[in-house]
Order: sequence, then structure tokens, then C-alpha cells
Amino acid sequence: MTIFYTLLTTVGAAEWAAAEANTIENVPITHLAVGDGNGDPVVPSAIATELVNEVHRVAISSIIEDPDHPTWLIVEAVIPTDVGGWTVREIGLIGGSGAGDKLLAMGNFPATDKPLPVDGAARDLAIRMVIQVSNTAVVELSVDPSVTLATLESIDNAIAAHEAALDPHPQYLTEPEGIAIAAAAVAEHDAEANPHPQYLTSSISYFMGQL
Repeated sequence: MTIFYTLLTTVGAAEWAAAEANTIENVPITHLAVGDGNGDPVVPSAIATELVNEVHRVAISSIIEDPDHPTWLIVEAVIPTDVGGWTVREIGLIGGSGAGDKLLAMGNFPATDKPLPVDGAARDLAIRMVIQVSNTAVVELSVDPSVTLATLESIDNAIAAHEAALDPHPQYLTEPEGIAIAAAAVAEHDAEANPHPQYLTSSISYFMGQL
């Protein structure tokens, strides 16, 4: 039985260690790479500096800390419909200091076809990569909004965070603020001797009636 897993490469582990020691500010993560393993199953290797046969890399959609495992990072990316023509068998996490194209982590992946539209069965392919690191706080997600697609789960997470916020729309008045302002306006209005000068007062109306 094939076991699917991911691991930090030697380069990736060094990046994390340097970030924790403040030798570098953090560990930038930019892309998720996929490969076809040259047609064969892949065994992840800590000494790998590249995938067996990378066929594509895509911008990361989201990186979150696993709520049940504080040293696990959940990385998500989406390969769009118009990219493919191969079978995904390996995945890699790309980023790091300097040029930012280092293989930080590597994993094997269940053989998954990624067809093209001309094949008649094209679809987006969401990929999730879970890696264990010593410190999730030193990660920096670098995203290009023009090419990033969001997975459904990352959208759900964003919506949940938005709804849980005490004041998700600070540009609007909250209900208590609105009531307080309205009450103050009514009180100020009622305190005016003649809040509606465009209308006749009762005394003027009586005077006009005597003419």
C-alpha cells in the first residue's frame, strides 16, 4: 500500500531554522509545484532540490495553521481549467529567501489526471499540501492576486473570520452608534425654539386669522 506524505527538504529545514534564529526575517512561500514523476510513483526525499519532473507551478491560494496541530501548515493552491495534459504524482512547496525558488518541502501525491479542455473533461484541480514545521509563525505568504484562485475552503474560512469579527465593517455605524446619534439629533431638534422656520407657528397663525 502506498503511503502519501510530505516532508521538509534539507533546504526548507535550514530556512525555518534561520527564520527562528532571526538570521532571516521569515520564510516566504510563493508557489506550489506539481510534477508527474516521469510516469512513476515518487518517494519524497529530504535532500531533493527539485521535483523528479516538474510540469507546472501555481501561486499559493492560502496558508493556514491547522487548528488541531499548531506545527502543521495547510497550504492550498488551485490549478486552473486551462492548464494540464499530465498526471500529478508529486508536489513541492516553493519559496525561501534570496531568489525565492527553493524547494522547501516535497510530497508524493495520488496519481491524479489533469486534463485539458480539448480532452472533454477539463476542471480546476485544488491541491492541499500539509507540512509539519517547528514554527508556523515565521511563514510569509506572497500572493499575486492576478493569478491566484481561491479554494472553496479558503473562501469559507475567510467568510467565517469575517462573520466572527466584532466590527467587520468599521466604515458603517453599528446599531448602538446609530441609535445614540439619532437620539442626540432628536434631543437637539426638540430643544430648538423654532426647529422648522419654514412653517407658521401657532401664534403667527392666530395673528393672521385676526386680519
